[in-house]
Amino acid sequence: MRPAEKPSISLSPAVIMARGSFGQGLTQTLTLTNQTGRDFAFELAAEDVIVKEGKRVFVPAGETPNSIAATAVFSKKTLLVKSFSSGSVDVRLTLPAQTGIRAVVAMFRGTDVLTSSNDAVGMTASLGALITFNVTDDLKLQPESVRVTPASDTANMTISQWMSNTGSEPALPEGTAAVLNSSGALVGKANFPPQRLLPGERLEFSAEYPGDLPPGSYRVLCSLQFEGKTLTSEGKFEVPKK
Repeated sequence: MRPAEKPSISLSPAVIMARGSFGQGLTQTLTLTNQTGRDFAFELAAEDVIVKEGKRVFVPAGETPNSIAATAVFSKKTLLVKSFSSGSVDVRLTLPAQTGIRAVVAMFRGTDVLTSSNDAVGMTASLGALITFNVTDDLKLQPESVRVTPASDTANMTISQWMSNTGSEPALPEGTAAVLNSSGALVGKANFPPQRLLPGERLEFSAEYPGDLPPGSYRVLCSLQFEGKTLTSEGKFEVPKK
């Protein structure tokens, strides 16, 4: 007998990567699935996603010049999704001329207050779909120094690197960290999970190396690929004798 599916609320697609030009429109269907034992109601809204001091900030539609969110037109203003069913909404967005914004979130804001007890703080269930736009070829990433955190009795060795998006377009880097011994021979690899970087955003990419390394000197080569480009960085580390 298969275990019962856990109650959940999900939105699909959760991320949309669009390409186009200024003035072009995009229409996307978003589907919310309610795998719980109660009905949920949502209000639809759009917010611009901008980056301040390297981190994402959500801004209400129209508060930023050349707002993409301000162009949003939803096929429904509200959506009721009954228990163990799905509901869909279309959203149309238009890229304003020369806008510097490259991301918007289509929000499903829950209107039902959820409490677990009489004394609990009321909460609502809200979800959002991130929509990003690439409109030019200005794709630039700036890598920082490679850092290696040695393995411990409770954790594997990790290889990490901060990356900043210094261009004007979103990027989705992913790649590998290759570990070489003092002779230059490959002894193992670890993968960097992909992360989406908006213009101006700074994120840490981290890979966990699962193997044990004997004492000695090592080099690590980090290669991150995005939009047909490859960034390679190098670091050195030592595994001491125990």
